[in-house]
Amino acid sequence: MATLLMLSGGADSAAALVKLLTESSEPVFCHHILISDRESRTRCRAENIACDKVVKYCREHYRGFTYTKSLWNFQLPYFGWNLTLCAFVGARVLRSFPEAGINRFAVGVINEPHTLGGWKERVEEASATFHAGLITARLPCRPRIIWPVGQMTKADVLHFLPPDLRGLVSYCRDPLEESDRTFTPCGKCVSCRTRQDVLASSAAPA
Repeated sequence: MATLLMLSGGADSAAALVKLLTESSEPVFCHHILISDRESRTRCRAENIACDKVVKYCREHYRGFTYTKSLWNFQLPYFGWNLTLCAFVGARVLRSFPEAGINRFAVGVINEPHTLGGWKERVEEASATFHAGLITARLPCRPRIIWPVGQMTKADVLHFLPPDLRGLVSYCRDPLEESDRTFTPCGKCVSCRTRQDVLASSAAPA
């Protein structure tokens, strides 16, 4: 038995990874999608760097796991929901390791009211996409979707992560490039504003 986690480079999926590595000894597979779209020229590169740092930290402080990546380059006007893309790619990754016995697909997001709305529809679409991608796989059992940090708030996540690891994650939707491999949050996007609100209201660690 094993678990596949889609790793974004953000705090929520980093917390999900820590929980998977510490709450059982089962094999863990992580996959990161470098998402290049019209929303931001820099976000995918900042998240890619953050993912590498998170993976390195967790391997050194917890235990080993498999880590893979893929690139999604979509420059048309409507990209859609990242959660749906993760479900589609997740099914492909699961099928790429037929001998691994992956029976759980972990989604590293929290179930809080979402700023962009449509949460129920997002979950339904992602579930349908993931299971549709496995129809012809002939797996011995139907993998189930789990939410390791689903009941946590953003403040819970920030408190849960070790300070060193918390400092490695990326959260801005359009980070500013200071130099090669160095990015700073814009402070204006929905993700930056949400983080600022959480810190202001809960005294969560920065």
